[in-house]
Amino acid sequence: DIGFDARMINNKVDITFDYFKRKTEDLLLIAQVSGVLGVGAPGSSPPTVNAGVVENKGFEFRIAYNDRLSENFSFNISYNLTALQNEVLFVDNDNGFIPGGAFGIGQDPPARMEAGKPIGYFYGLQTDGIFQNQAEVDAHATQPNAAPGDIRYVDIDGNGVIDSNDRTDIGNPIPDATMGLNIGFNYKNFDFTSYAFASIGNDIVRNYERNQNRVNRRIGFLDRWTGLGSTNEFPRVTTAANSNNLFSDFYVEDGSFLRIQNVQLGYTLPDSFVESIGVDKLRFYFSVNNLYTFTEYSGYDPSASSGAPIGGGIDQGFYPVPRTYLAGVNLKF
Repeated sequence: DIGFDARMINNKVDITFDYFKRKTEDLLLIAQVSGVLGVGAPGSSPPTVNAGVVENKGFEFRIAYNDRLSENFSFNISYNLTALQNEVLFVDNDNGFIPGGAFGIGQDPPARMEAGKPIGYFYGLQTDGIFQNQAEVDAHATQPNAAPGDIRYVDIDGNGVIDSNDRTDIGNPIPDATMGLNIGFNYKNFDFTSYAFASIGNDIVRNYERNQNRVNRRIGFLDRWTGLGSTNEFPRVTTAANSNNLFSDFYVEDGSFLRIQNVQLGYTLPDSFVESIGVDKLRFYFSVNNLYTFTEYSGYDPSASSGAPIGGGIDQGFYPVPRTYLAGVNLKF
């Protein structure tokens, strides 16, 4: 780690910068073992072993400015940025990878820890649009139960058959950068603070979709395939046997977002008044948490994740974060 701190302009400007590179060895992981050994029995679990080496490198930056422009007005603003690059260097496992997470349709875990990749990257099929007619189905690599209106997958290994060997890297749950912005000011007896947070460059898995009768669908399915040329993005809606539920980049979206996390406005009564009622300070305030989230993610919450190193970034259908309004009083004797 190397960095510097600086203050200038009569301590009005504060700058901090750090570059870091850290290698974590003997990472604790849960080993894969056969189910016949009884690891799924009540009170049992697979062993935890030292089985990985991970490297994190990047930088952290913060700049803050505060000033008093007059006797009645002062303000402060600060911005921070963290950029991170994660790479798995070694996995001590016979398969060369450790799986994690769970895809709701009941298939193999969609996340992996594998050398040369970021930890927990998404591993699945790559899509290539929607079959528009039977001729396209016939000309494509063999894909079980494929019909016009179904998702078309890329034959990665070129053997003419769509199977598990065609899975590849289709997303990374780790953001390229995270950042925050704090703004505050005081004007006479009024005070105002706000905080915003952003996550940029991370992917997220829609893991709450189900292929069942009479269940809600996300709004995108209003544009589902209904015939030749109707769409090349959303498959037909059917409960017939098909491969549309295989884990693929169809279920992976850009999870980047900017959230206005908190906004608060307060007013402190004048000293002359509070002294007359026998208190030192009386402040009223009103705040809003989770005011608004700017994102292109089609789910409820782009920050929905278990936080697991392998299996993070998978939206299991968490209850959405509510917007809350709060009014309060600070009383000091």
